[in-house]
Amino acid sequence: MVLSYILEKIPVVTEDPFLQYRPFPEVPKTLFQKHWHEIFASFTFYFIIQQLSGPIFSIIMGPRYTKLSRSTRVNFDVHVTSMVQCFVSFALMVPHLNNPHWVNRLNDPANSLLGSTDFGGLVCALTVGYFIWDLYVCAKYFSLFGVGFLFHGFAAMYAFATGFVPYCQPWAGPFLTFELSTPFVNINWFASKLPAGTFSEKTIIINGILLMVTFFIVRIVWGFYAVSQLAVDMLASLDQVNKLLPISLLVLNFLLNSLNVFWFYKMVMIARKKARGQESTREAAKEVREKIE
Repeated sequence: MVLSYILEKIPVVTEDPFLQYRPFPEVPKTLFQKHWHEIFASFTFYFIIQQLSGPIFSIIMGPRYTKLSRSTRVNFDVHVTSMVQCFVSFALMVPHLNNPHWVNRLNDPANSLLGSTDFGGLVCALTVGYFIWDLYVCAKYFSLFGVGFLFHGFAAMYAFATGFVPYCQPWAGPFLTFELSTPFVNINWFASKLPAGTFSEKTIIINGILLMVTFFIVRIVWGFYAVSQLAVDMLASLDQVNKLLPISLLVLNFLLNSLNVFWFYKMVMIARKKARGQESTREAAKEVREKIE
């Protein structure tokens, strides 16, 4: 199996090097108490990235950034922060894919949900911190992002926060693979909002193709398959948890997957219009951005 071969090449990481920096409590009684400082650090990190984006890109890009409308600059800074988060997620995802509880899920499905490692707690903490920042941004700029993004931020934060129960913590890595499509979403946004000529037409086309391919693979194919396998594992531990946990997670995942299908359908329709010459590459990028931003 290709997956087995890949996992064999990934080191097994279970330790959290940042636990030693927790100021208190000295002896935590819960996983949340054990990792709270990492949640706070993560939120602070992304907040700082957002705040620094404007000054940095004002220098780097000059008028191409400063002449954007205020709302577009806010959105630009958010997408820069999102891009940083993508790479943080990749760095966390790869080693966590090889966590012993998830790798052994076929033999011990209950522990693929109830198992916990210090590194798994770190993965959940840093991801929850990001989505708390995401919720903060969506609430502060609600008129810009709307209820859809607020719901997405809450759903994602809730899903990863269950890792502190602990519940579904070993699945954090597999579900972070959804982020593989996010860099292309961000690049598409930049291409549609920045002045014409910032990105070449060839770059926009290649990015659009990569966006559709990765989106379909990780959010549609893998998304539905992963949730189906998660549901199978949940059956093995139903008598050990509050049933609200599996029910709420499955409902949220179903809603998010359905939204992904809708977004992908829109992308396909836009690609067809582009192929027929009904709109320019930049217009197509703009329309995709409006559908899945």
